[in-house]
Amino acid sequence: MDKIILPRIVYQSVVNHVTKNLPEEACGLLAGNNNKVTIAIPISNQLHSRVKYFMEPVEILKGLEKIEAEQLDLVAIFHSHPEGPFRPSETDVKEFLYPGVATIICSPINENWMLKSFMIENDHYHEIELVLV
Repeated sequence: MDKIILPRIVYQSVVNHVTKNLPEEACGLLAGNNNKVTIAIPISNQLHSRVKYFMEPVEILKGLEKIEAEQLDLVAIFHSHPEGPFRPSETDVKEFLYPGVATIICSPINENWMLKSFMIENDHYHEIELVLV
């Protein structure tokens, strides 16, 4: 995957979720087809931590069932870094469980949320293009 297309309405849904959960990290699933996201599925951070997340397992299962029922693909996992860094952390890379699925990091920059997209593979990552439409 070399880029993700993110409609502004879905972007706003992600921003609303991560803002609502401050100061904790927030997380969720992004699904669609052909790397174009059509839905965001907010998931609770079971850890309620400012620096780490663990998606609530029952909510993940329900989210994945919804994605399958709507014949979509899991495009990305998103989570926030309210205090940085604006890239995957060492823990994010070490604990990533979704090969072929992008990671989107949400971080506040001057009171606005900025999103960056990455592919994590074999204990390293690289940024991929994130296109807002």
